[in-house]
Amino acid sequence: MEIEKPLMVVAIDFGTTYSSWACSMRHEYEDNPTKIHVRQWIGGEHLSPKAPTTVLIKPDGTTLEAFGYAAQDKYAELVEGGQHKLWYFFTRFKMKIFTTNGLSRQTMIEDITGKLLPAVTVFSRAIQVMKDDFLSQFKSKLEGRLEERDIRWVLTVPAIWNESAKQFMRQAAVTAGIRNEYLRIALEPEAASLLCSYLPMKTFTISGKHSTFQTFKKGSKYMILDAGGGTVDVTVHEVLGTGKMKELHKASGGAWGGTVVDGAFRQFLIKLVGNSIFQKFSMEHTDDLLDMLRTFEVKKREIQTKKDSTIILRIPISLLNIYKNETGKVLQESISQNEFAGKVKIINDKIKLEGTFFREFFTQAIQSITSFVRTLLQNKNLEGVKSIIMVGGFSECLILQESIISSFPEINTIIPQDAGLVVLKGAVIYGHNDDMILERVCRYTYGIAGAIPFVKGVHKDEYMEESDVGPLCNSIFVKIVEAGQHIKLHERQAERYFSLNSEDQDHYTFPVYISTSVSPTYVTDVGCSKLGSLTISGIDTSVPLKDRKVAVSMIFGGTELEVEARDVHTKEITTVILDFLQ
Repeated sequence: MEIEKPLMVVAIDFGTTYSSWACSMRHEYEDNPTKIHVRQWIGGEHLSPKAPTTVLIKPDGTTLEAFGYAAQDKYAELVEGGQHKLWYFFTRFKMKIFTTNGLSRQTMIEDITGKLLPAVTVFSRAIQVMKDDFLSQFKSKLEGRLEERDIRWVLTVPAIWNESAKQFMRQAAVTAGIRNEYLRIALEPEAASLLCSYLPMKTFTISGKHSTFQTFKKGSKYMILDAGGGTVDVTVHEVLGTGKMKELHKASGGAWGGTVVDGAFRQFLIKLVGNSIFQKFSMEHTDDLLDMLRTFEVKKREIQTKKDSTIILRIPISLLNIYKNETGKVLQESISQNEFAGKVKIINDKIKLEGTFFREFFTQAIQSITSFVRTLLQNKNLEGVKSIIMVGGFSECLILQESIISSFPEINTIIPQDAGLVVLKGAVIYGHNDDMILERVCRYTYGIAGAIPFVKGVHKDEYMEESDVGPLCNSIFVKIVEAGQHIKLHERQAERYFSLNSEDQDHYTFPVYISTSVSPTYVTDVGCSKLGSLTISGIDTSVPLKDRKVAVSMIFGGTELEVEARDVHTKEITTVILDFLQ
């Protein structure tokens, strides 16, 4: 059993593009919640508070060789020596579980060469290396002072992820050696909101027409725009006082993060040299590709909307040579005859991109984000929102900042220092105090399948089934909570009773469904899907069958769904297993 107030909290921000961990002791949190230790990673000649989310696994398919910058460097060495073909190199793989339908423990993901490994293996190795890295960094400081149960681990996930994806991350963390009872799941924009509520005003850059900045005053409402590498999460909070908050609108967003910009740049390179040449370059000179993408990442954050200066990147000589060998032409000369004439120039090993053309890489992502935010702000339930707080690594991009400021001049746009670290640090605060969000809004309608008396002409004939009490209509969506419903933290829903059917039955399993509709009729309606199953076990078989019933109550309002079941006859709490991984 975990203690109520852990002596240390360690948060792992598992990002699409970059990841890291941070921590603080209980006494540090009580003295100053923002006093948080952030890991510094070595990348080349620089220190960075985050490392690339890259994993290198040995040819056996299970053993981790390296993570982050070290994984990139080691893989580049293997490629250069022609020894990489049996190794597994994964990069920017987090979004795989967001885009995968029917996510399961057997879900496979591809490395950059198309080789497959179980997703849970790749994710757990990434979490494990950060867990072990923390323990090695703090071993001398913690030895003899802290036991395993004194540490609470926090793992961040996007707020728009469903229960299946959250359970997958929890499973990966447990596989990595973090005990289930010591782990909390934090929603990324919520974590950011918590940190921002503690930061002094001087640490924010503020743009907007309002003369006073009272974002965290009791009664104030603000939007958190968490723009990361993969997803953009948006949530809206109202301050309740005493540091508590409530969610005003269900978490929403989409896959419009910084990798969309990276994808546009990659498509430009493919058009520039041709797909086959780009793939050959990617496979044979991975180190040069990674260097080019690192440089692009820096330029991506610095580019501004109002400047027409030329953007200069280094183009690898290896790519120029492959192009010449494959086509018999010089790339510099070919550009003058294709669609990039006047927009792109190559001089020696430099590629110069006209500023307006470079900004086109951002068009899709920024239009998606601004359009979504605009629609959200028109919601009548969000009247009074006067601030947008931009957090996440992509929020450090100047062109995104300027686009939000210019698109919503009537609202304060607030950008904290080190916006890319806000989620990570906020997750540490959440680990110390996980009841600061007192009310959340359901993203989906949750329910179970049930049966009601069949009414001819009302119900579908295919769902009719005869029973001792007359014809019944099966597959009815029995609603428990509905999308958009405001639910208080750990709010217990009405109990549902289930009877067992045979003398030797000591467990009961039934499916749980979700729907994007507020009031679906059948579990097969458009927008409905099976979330997973719920199994109640440990039921006393000595109780007569007619009295053998269980009462099940679902508990919402936290970052994960909870369920409690009790044996009606013995009144004992029974074991419940939630399985959202198909």
